[in-house]
Amino acid sequence: MKNLICLTAFIANLSSMFAQNPIVLTNANMPTANDTLRYTNVNLNSIGNYSLTGTNYTWNFKNVISTTEGRRDFKAALNTPYGFFFLAPGEYGEKIADTLIAGTGTITITKFYNYYRKTTTPLNAFIADGVGLSINNIPVPCYYTDKDELYIFPLSYPKLDSTTFKFSTPTTSLLPISYSKAGYRTTRVDGWGTVITPYGTENVIRLVSTQYSKDTIKLNLPIPNLPPIKIGLQNNQRSYQWLSLNSKIPFFEISGTLNGPLFTPNTARYRGFDVSKNPIDLTALKPESTQPVFNYSKLKHQIEFNAPESIQSFILVNTSGAQVVVKDAQYFKTHNYIDLPKPLPSGIYYPIIIGANKINNSALFIYAHD
Repeated sequence: MKNLICLTAFIANLSSMFAQNPIVLTNANMPTANDTLRYTNVNLNSIGNYSLTGTNYTWNFKNVISTTEGRRDFKAALNTPYGFFFLAPGEYGEKIADTLIAGTGTITITKFYNYYRKTTTPLNAFIADGVGLSINNIPVPCYYTDKDELYIFPLSYPKLDSTTFKFSTPTTSLLPISYSKAGYRTTRVDGWGTVITPYGTENVIRLVSTQYSKDTIKLNLPIPNLPPIKIGLQNNQRSYQWLSLNSKIPFFEISGTLNGPLFTPNTARYRGFDVSKNPIDLTALKPESTQPVFNYSKLKHQIEFNAPESIQSFILVNTSGAQVVVKDAQYFKTHNYIDLPKPLPSGIYYPIIIGANKINNSALFIYAHD
């Protein structure tokens, strides 16, 4: 028994030597202008228990039910309708909605954009800088007088931040409505490890972002002698985010409302798409004369290769054409390998590069092991 205990202790120590360390995110891991980032929405009833967390933890969302797909487009400020109102260096915008309030009564709100910046002073942070919208077709810039720091860097485990924010639309009798919000945000990194989704597997930190906000809406109705109508609302929102080095937006995210201690999810989504539902037609692949050399490392359970500069994405498919691994161009700026998912059946797989042409190199035999 003593020998068994010693051997067990040795194995435990050896495992800890090779254990994964928590990743560290910086502003370089955030979205930038001209990024197009795809995501897939998820049926909330299929998520399972998302509240558990820990160190070197595995969150398995592989079997969630995918519903609709979407994308987030980040554009340089001058390429948006409100660019001349947001001229700070590095400013960029994201369209949130074409229409918030349709043409009912006297108010329409359309072309709603969020604007972001990366800052180094007074904080190294990724911030929400303002909002652009059109009220009754009048372009209206709205600024944070106290910026909302969405993330403060470096971001790793463990971490706890609390910052304030204040935001308002212009207050003028020319506009039929004004809106303001003020409050604070807490950001807590409460775990790290690996997350699994239908898109793939990534090393992540788990972050819980909570917004505590008092929102005020003031209506100026065109009724003689009627004073402005003010409506105050408590608006507490929470988001569970699994952040990776390469996804730029959360690799998996669950968002909802917070009423006291009760969190009610209303949306969930993961980065990318369900690779099992997008089969590749292997007969349509066009090989090129110069092809990269792929090397399968059984020891590391990785495919190693040097990606060409023209790469847009990498896809690994099985003999049925089902996609089992997908990586975008951003991933290969920092990696010359692809970690393979577990479990992965042993067999023949085809590495495909999407660029100017689809390239099908010679097939790889992958021995998948635990």
